[in-house]
Amino acid sequence: MSTTESSNADTVRRYLRAFNERDLETLDDILADDVVEHGIHETLHGPEDVIEFLESHFERFPDYAGTTHAMITEGDTVAVRYSATGTHKGEYLDVEPTGHEVEWTGMAMYRLTDEKISEVWVEENRLGLLEQLEAVDPPAHLRI
Repeated sequence: MSTTESSNADTVRRYLRAFNERDLETLDDILADDVVEHGIHETLHGPEDVIEFLESHFERFPDYAGTTHAMITEGDTVAVRYSATGTHKGEYLDVEPTGHEVEWTGMAMYRLTDEKISEVWVEENRLGLLEQLEAVDPPAHLRI
């Protein structure tokens, strides 16, 4: 791994740690001024949009905790496979709070420019999350 790749991986680790610790100042420092996040929601532009989205997520799942299972770095991109847990305490996708403890998985790719996160792509198992919130039924072949 090159020095730049190692530095990029370290930056993403700092970002994920700050996310878990709700350290919004560090998140803001790590995000590029023109960061773009694509994924499970509308496209977000700028650190303010990203942090606002994260804050609303923390309100819905106040005990959110993420665990990194794998990280791969190539050039300016860092890919992360993770799982997340939390208790559903706020309305999420029109689902009233259930109090359910839930777990979901996801993958994110971070592109870095000048040691700042400049672009993010997020894919998560939101169907599995909605099943745990009893908002949708699992497919018939998966029911016990």
